[in-house]
Amino acid sequence: MKEYKNYQLKGNNTFGIPALCDRFIEYAGIEDLKELYNNKTFEGKWMSVGCGANLLFCDDYHGVIIHSTAQQIEILEENDHTLLVRAEAGLVLDDFIAQAVDKGWGGMENLSAIPCSVGAAPVQNVGAYGVEAKDVVESVLVFDTRDGSSRTFTNAECTFGYRNSFFKSNPQYVVVSVDFRLTKKSDWKLRLDYGNLRSALPDQFSENGEALREVRETVCRIRHEKLPDPAVIGSAGSFFKNPVVDRAVVDRLLCDYPKMPFYEMGEGCKIPAGWMIEQSGWKGKKMGNAGVYEKQALVLVNHGNATGKEVWKLAQSIVRSVKEKFGVEISPEVIKIPE
Repeated sequence: MKEYKNYQLKGNNTFGIPALCDRFIEYAGIEDLKELYNNKTFEGKWMSVGCGANLLFCDDYHGVIIHSTAQQIEILEENDHTLLVRAEAGLVLDDFIAQAVDKGWGGMENLSAIPCSVGAAPVQNVGAYGVEAKDVVESVLVFDTRDGSSRTFTNAECTFGYRNSFFKSNPQYVVVSVDFRLTKKSDWKLRLDYGNLRSALPDQFSENGEALREVRETVCRIRHEKLPDPAVIGSAGSFFKNPVVDRAVVDRLLCDYPKMPFYEMGEGCKIPAGWMIEQSGWKGKKMGNAGVYEKQALVLVNHGNATGKEVWKLAQSIVRSVKEKFGVEISPEVIKIPE
């Protein structure tokens, strides 16, 4: 374990916003978490941070931040069709997906280039191009900071929802590792019909051969074309969730906006928040040092010296504007610190 005091978090959040925390602790696994529990670390104010891609620091954090450095991958089970792979929480999700694709393990290629750690993937139930973490997560090993115990949650016990899970509202559980059920070539189930993914694939694309690699490369290319590189322009990727509304709401809006995109989702429909934000005139706009990305209205950016409060003020203005125009409430996917 390593501990730093009065630690600068600018490099630990993809918005690149400066903020200090009282203590920053890097830990390597469950034994370190037990030591932190025995040292009463979790009796005070604390939070777990991975890549910091879903955080907006609006002030210094007066508490302890813990960060996993555990990055091992292990095959737990394997048969002719599937395999169960355990990945530790500190591994960057995209690095894990890159290794899976290289080995011909299918199921996660659509989630390529999402900036988060393996540990954050089930918490946020990250998703892209018709695939969510819940589709491949078999179980999650967690550490309970209340009593120092550990337990495994099955997929059903994670109660996954749209960009949500049991863990999101129960932060006392720290994700230690995630078991993913992936498929071998004979059982690949490629999902290509969400958004413009299929049309963006190479002309010679075949669902055999190098399909996983080609899907991953296409997803990465699409994301890089419409999302800024956090190393160049600070952002948290998609700032808002796509709202899920009743079909009646969609029918009402289609009367005024017949070309409005939407996606059937169970008993409701998902409307792209980015489309509504763009229709509300925000794409490319700035407020102080914060702004809406010129290539994708769902993304808020730090133009160099933005504070978290500036970004949050912009976000709230957008929420009000969309509500006034469409009668639909959009909500941030990004977590404001302090909440």
